[in-house]
Amino acid sequence: MRTHLSAIVSLADLIRTSSDPDKTAALIDALHFAASNAMAMVEGSSEIHKPSQQDEISLVRWLSEFEGLAGVLANAHDTRFSLTIDPTLEEANPPAPAPVYLHRTLMLLLDNALKYAPGADITLRATLEQQDTGSAALLLSLCDTGPGFGCDTPDLLFEPYHRGEGHDAVDGKGLGLFSARHILSGLGGSITATANQPHGACFHIRLPIENRNETPAFPAGNAGQPEEELPPHDGATILIVDDNRTNLLILGELLKALGYLPIAAQTGAEALALLAETPPDLAILDIHMADMSGWDLLDRLKDIPGLAALPVLAISADRPPKDIAPFRDWIRRPIQPKELYALIEGTLADVLSA
Repeated sequence: MRTHLSAIVSLADLIRTSSDPDKTAALIDALHFAASNAMAMVEGSSEIHKPSQQDEISLVRWLSEFEGLAGVLANAHDTRFSLTIDPTLEEANPPAPAPVYLHRTLMLLLDNALKYAPGADITLRATLEQQDTGSAALLLSLCDTGPGFGCDTPDLLFEPYHRGEGHDAVDGKGLGLFSARHILSGLGGSITATANQPHGACFHIRLPIENRNETPAFPAGNAGQPEEELPPHDGATILIVDDNRTNLLILGELLKALGYLPIAAQTGAEALALLAETPPDLAILDIHMADMSGWDLLDRLKDIPGLAALPVLAISADRPPKDIAPFRDWIRRPIQPKELYALIEGTLADVLSA
């Protein structure tokens, strides 16, 4: 959210000082785009088990609106931004996949480039990958001509608190790229980094494009791709509890993509109320929550009549302790869709066979 608010403040400052009506109109359009996406993040994260109310927008139009916002922000930092859309993508013009989270991801990458490559050229290229199965994937490459990340192992850039070589003097905590990977992983996508030529950095996104009448396909070759088609569990309801709205939304959307029915709660008290009304088939509890820990919540829910045998999984960025009982298993973030599916299906199968 910090990146969205920073963009809105920058655009408002530019509007205040602009005397050109045409430029002001473009700035207002960009401001509206940034504010709309920020508002959608706030409103859409409160009830993730309900279908998104965001209007469908074509991918080409969405990219064009993002170009307007990115161009203004780049100019404000004495940087140049340009967008190239491949003709095959323009011709197909599918709906934008997860536009709120795509916006957030690209803003994280843009903010990263503006911070570490001041004055450099920034380019975004969008292409469409069609597969024999009829599914498709959006390929995005955001590159800059700055100093680069100076790292022999680019995968380290996506680890929390890790920063490229020579960037210690730049303000930041090293969480932007980690957050981008976390968002994309939850959507079944992936992100990689390569050196730009002759200098600079490139970040490559691969995100499945959802057919209007089909379940989203997982992109081939990423860590979350199932080795074979994943048949969804018939009608399994899963309670997910996390006081972090973003984590709650990502996990809920991933579970829906895998064919489950998520029910969300942001506090332990809210979860207990939901459990008393509609017992789920399985529960996933965040370990670290403000009102009560996942451990405490598990103790409380086991006291509810009829829920003593409810299978419960823990989720956390922490490594699992030696003894995770009474949790059935431990999901460690960032979430890998294939591993999550296998874990849930295995747990449900064990319950049915018991």
